Amino acid sequence: MIDQTAVDQWLTNFWERLHETFGKRLVFVGHHGSWARGEARPGSDIDTIVILDHIEPQDLSVYREVIEAMPDARGLASGFLASLSELQIWPRSELVQCFYGCKVLYGTLDGLVEQPTDTDFTKDIRSKASANLHHARHYLLYPHELSEVVHKLYYPFKNCFYALQSWMVICDGKFVARKEDLLKALSDADDREVLQVARDWWALEQERGERPLYYIQLLERWSRNMLSRLVTYENTKQTKPR
Repeated sequence: MIDQTAVDQWLTNFWERLHETFGKRLVFVGHHGSWARGEARPGSDIDTIVILDHIEPQDLSVYREVIEAMPDARGLASGFLASLSELQIWPRSELVQCFYGCKVLYGTLDGLVEQPTDTDFTKDIRSKASANLHHARHYLLYPHELSEVVHKLYYPFKNCFYALQSWMVICDGKFVARKEDLLKALSDADDREVLQVARDWWALEQERGERPLYYIQLLERWSRNMLSRLVTYENTKQTKPR
């Protein structure tokens, strides 16, 4: 596994090559994900956000060439590429990672793209909880080998983490980047449990296979309750005096 120093050098080389390739057309380069949070594990990729002033069809091939020239690109490179105009019309509920927990490597989005509001954070939470609820109930209601399908819930549990980050923003006004720090800030038992599952996912492989129903029911219960909490939050917000 590479270390943080190697990742930092990889990122520096990456944005410098982008600048050499696209020049003034390069608007922004950011770094997010497990390496940015200090939570990387063996196999973690390097997540980047790259924004160009505009994107033409040939730019995709050029960008791919930049990626392929990076060391161990197949195992490390991952991320998001968009034009500024695309980012400006992108649902802000999907842009949380552009503004929170993102390390800026080049440029800025300040004054170019509106930051997510509380309404956007609630949309982000609702989208993730709804998708998770669908996954969990599908496995609970229809014939499946639960000891097999439970291992497909990596991303739903990971989305619990992201949703809880947004929940902390709208409830306490602070963004908590790391799972360990977020765990300390949470008091709800199921919030803490789904976050621990996300944190310890790879270590829990055997237990998931032995107790698949527990994990699927946990995801279903958390997602259902989160949607209910959102309704309460929104109703309370609407009744507060201005």
